[in-house]
This record gives sequence, structure tokens and C-alpha cells, in this order.
Amino acid sequence: MESKHRLIAILAGALLSLQTATKAAEAEPPADLNEAQRLVFMNDHLVDVASGNVITYDFRRRGKSVEAFSDTVKVKVTAVRDDGRRDLEFDFLTGQNHIDFHPAKAYRGNPVIIHFLERDILEMSKRTGGDIGYFRNRIRKSVANPEIGSAKVDVQGRQLDAVEVAVTPFTDDPNVDKFPLYARKRYEFLFAEAIPGGLYQIHTVVPDGSGADVMIEETMTFRDLSPAD
Repeated sequence: MESKHRLIAILAGALLSLQTATKAAEAEPPADLNEAQRLVFMNDHLVDVASGNVITYDFRRRGKSVEAFSDTVKVKVTAVRDDGRRDLEFDFLTGQNHIDFHPAKAYRGNPVIIHFLERDILEMSKRTGGDIGYFRNRIRKSVANPEIGSAKVDVQGRQLDAVEVAVTPFTDDPNVDKFPLYARKRYEFLFAEAIPGGLYQIHTVVPDGSGADVMIEETMTFRDLSPAD
């Protein structure tokens, strides 16, 4: 069974279509990436986060077809290298929901985005028996044709400018009859430059067939930046 850090590298490579999966973290972004692709996968979101600091996100899951829970996700910067790349450690959820993502070395960007998507893809694969690579490819293609808009987010009483990237990877998917639950699944990413780590929130929602009820909803939202314990 592949280790978690290998799975993350493979996912990043598949989503970005860059060189080789194992070098996805080090690869320079192609010139033709759109704004959404850069925001989601390639921006140097941690540029202002110093060594020894921890970014904490609140994670929430609810919906008619899942057991609800609340938890936290933490990203710790353990070192900042001369070229600005960072060494990172992760505490992704706790208890029975914990995922042991290996530390990242010399990374540029915020890996928690890839971590969220990796967990999401693995969950969909387990629920449906569908191929992990297929779900990855659908997400990659959808980020190439996103909805992009401006937004405001409230962070500790401050109204901050944000960019929202939204995609529906399985809309018009010719194979969606194999996993109808996800036919209308929507991903929303909110980025704000003023927030440490650059990411305010990732939100996914799976409505029922009528759109009147929520089958699965997951949200990961920035809480704060603090010194490591």
C-alpha cells in the first residue's frame, strides 16, 4: 500500500499534469495555468508564515448520508529555506478520523489543499468502488474550467477581500450513472491574501437529487495562526 506522502505527490501530479508525480512539489508552474489552477495548486500561500508557527483550520462534516463530526486540521512550519520553500508537518484531524500525512520538505504552496482533496477522493472511492484516478482526473479537468468570482470573508471581525473558485467535476460526466450520489457535487475554494496560508475555506456539498436537502457537506475553515506549543 502506498504511503500517504506518495499518494499526495501522485494526486498533485495528476491534478496539475506536471512532469512526474514524485516531483510535483518542486515543479515550476506552466505558463498557461489559469487563475484558478494557480490559486488552488501553485501559489506560494505560506510566504508570510514564519518557522515555528501553526495554522489551524476547523473541519466540519454533516449530511443525511454521513455521521456528523467536528475536528481540526493543523499545518506547522518547521523550517524556512533560503529559497523560501518550507518544511511542514501536519496534524490532519484526530482520533479515528486522523490521517497520517507525512512531513513535506522544501514545499512551495499550502499542502493542506491537496490533503483535503486526497481525503475527499479516497472517501468517494471507498463509498462507490470507483477508481481513484478517475476522480482525480475529473477534478483536474474541472479546475481548468472553473467559476471564479470575488467575495468577502469575515476573519476575527475583519472583512477581507477574497477570490472564490467553484467547480462541479461530475456535471455532464458520461459515467456519472456509476456514482449518482456525486452527480451534483460542488467544490468551493475561498482564498484571501491577507490570511496566513492564503486559504480561508474549502467547502464541498453533495445535494440530493432534488437539490432540496444535503447528503454530504464538508467545510474546512481558517481559524487562526499561532506559535507552536
